[in-house]
Amino acid sequence: MLSRFHLAGSGRFPGALPGYGILVVFRHQMRARCPVRDLIWMGVLVLSFEAIAAGLQFSVMPAREYSGDTPGFLHRWISMTSLAGPLLFLPVAAALGAFSVPPVSRFEETQSMLLTRLKPLDLCAGRLLAGLWPLIAAILASCAISLTVQLIRRPILAGSADGYLALFVMHLVLLTSVVATGALAFLPAMRRRPGRVWSRGFLAALVTAALAVTGLFLVNPVIVRQDNPTGLIYGMLLINPVSASASALRMDILRVPGLYERTNAHDYPFVYPPALGSCALFVAGGAVMLALSAARLRSAYR
Repeated sequence: MLSRFHLAGSGRFPGALPGYGILVVFRHQMRARCPVRDLIWMGVLVLSFEAIAAGLQFSVMPAREYSGDTPGFLHRWISMTSLAGPLLFLPVAAALGAFSVPPVSRFEETQSMLLTRLKPLDLCAGRLLAGLWPLIAAILASCAISLTVQLIRRPILAGSADGYLALFVMHLVLLTSVVATGALAFLPAMRRRPGRVWSRGFLAALVTAALAVTGLFLVNPVIVRQDNPTGLIYGMLLINPVSASASALRMDILRVPGLYERTNAHDYPFVYPPALGSCALFVAGGAVMLALSAARLRSAYR
């Protein structure tokens, strides 16, 4: 094992390419996984995702008249995937991200990797991506399903190619928020010595994700006391994966039944942040968490 990692990370051939060390660790972790189990995982996640979206379209976005227009079932169903995705995938990402930290039983394997040219960041990122693989595969499958439905029926932005881009960006928001949540769970789950504390990482990421999703409602007392809370509203929407994925589909999320009554933000002039801006924020946050995890891993296996 040591010689294989040394050859891959020696820097003489492909190992010199940026990110190659992450790929080496990712491939090594994937070899230890069961493809059938991962396929079952992905199937369960996709079915749960679509079922939650179908249920939400009846309760959150019922079929009724909006300015003389009744949204069709497919339109409401795909629109609700923007709400169902974060609600389902972020808690799972918190659990899998914390579980990706190398346990004490993998001490020799981890030490062997670090004795080669592989960097702690390669190890952290590779293990995290492999741990999140069922979620990543489920998001990719959902994206393919949505794009296929859009190709056949065009329920989103009918008559325009922007519908395909909107669905792609919505799933990109979901993917980046999942990886960021997993990275957030990875850091506190890592001990200052070899081993992991899974519950600590899971709870830290779960609470942070919940605060990001519900933050606008929690700061509502502050909003109503300010003369111009536009900046606060914008910031809370920017870090909210539900708002970002919904805005990718051009949904006015703050006026969705059930949410409209819980905040006064819609009473003030504001604009929804661009979904790609939220993606960039999630990528930056995940990168910072991985960099801090790499520093802690280096110290633990010194």
